[in-house]
Amino acid sequence: MIRSLSVLSLIALVGCTGGKDDTGDTPAGCDVSVASTIPVANSVDAYYRANIEFELSDPDTTAMITTDIPGHQELGVDGVTVIWVPDAPLAPATSYTATLDYCGGSVPLSFTTSELGTEIAETGSLVGRTYVLALADARIIEPAGIGSVLSGYLTTDILLGVSDVNGTELNIIGALGATDADGNNIEPSEQDYCDPTIPFPPATLDNPFFSVGPENATISVAGLEVLIGNLEITGTFAPDGTYFDGGTLRGTIDTSLLSGLIDDSGDPNAICALAVNFGATCEACPDDGDPYCLTLVADQIFAEEVDGLSLVEVGGNNCMGCADATESTDLSETCPVDPSM
Repeated sequence: MIRSLSVLSLIALVGCTGGKDDTGDTPAGCDVSVASTIPVANSVDAYYRANIEFELSDPDTTAMITTDIPGHQELGVDGVTVIWVPDAPLAPATSYTATLDYCGGSVPLSFTTSELGTEIAETGSLVGRTYVLALADARIIEPAGIGSVLSGYLTTDILLGVSDVNGTELNIIGALGATDADGNNIEPSEQDYCDPTIPFPPATLDNPFFSVGPENATISVAGLEVLIGNLEITGTFAPDGTYFDGGTLRGTIDTSLLSGLIDDSGDPNAICALAVNFGATCEACPDDGDPYCLTLVADQIFAEEVDGLSLVEVGGNNCMGCADATESTDLSETCPVDPSM
């Protein structure tokens, strides 16, 4: 089982396409059909900061989106997704309509945004809360396809905890969830005190939206130091702080240390060679210039609060007594936090 918080969790965010709606058969007189939409038609929980998307079965250069929402049209990296990018976040709990005109006719899309976007009355109430990420439901945008190969290795809960709120600044730490003797996640989620916590760069809080980075972050993975370049994480807290949704993650990751997941030869280029088959290309890593870094972009990340759990900062691996530790255990001497982290 893979025991790393940050790098491997980023790669887990792939292969899924949640939140889409099959719009039906190909219209008469056109070889192109609208396969799905984001948001789902007539949904009442659309994310207020998301784009509007029509995924086609095949490319159609005539496809155009019309809507009263100020913004502009783009074409997705897959060449078949027509995207409307709003100029500003939509209003929470509000109804909207967009229409795709393409070779088969017109497809209207009506939806209502969720409560997200409503301010939290007291942002200090976020301190001490811990959230578990639903990685399996996230959607990868770049690079497509590779996650279906790697995601089977990544089953451990990923926890994010709010340690401090100071005006418009939010401090977040990350941790692995504890597992039982068979490697299954303990329910409800608990922190694994035998792995170091991750102090993410300070986040900007634009109540209720938060963003971390972009900033380079060096993460300990099984005793190795791995750089995530230009790491950026965003999300929106619910008005009562019990979850955040609409999360996105962007960054570049050095895949050379992870190649053993799919190749036993030790070839540092194994994942990059696989990526080529999906139209992705590795690039130079920001720390050493080696050509093993992939750009990762994921969205639709949901994280629900774990009731009663507050993360404890841990600074070392396999610390004395960590297997029997609880939230109240003092690990400051056996697992000291490195002040340079």
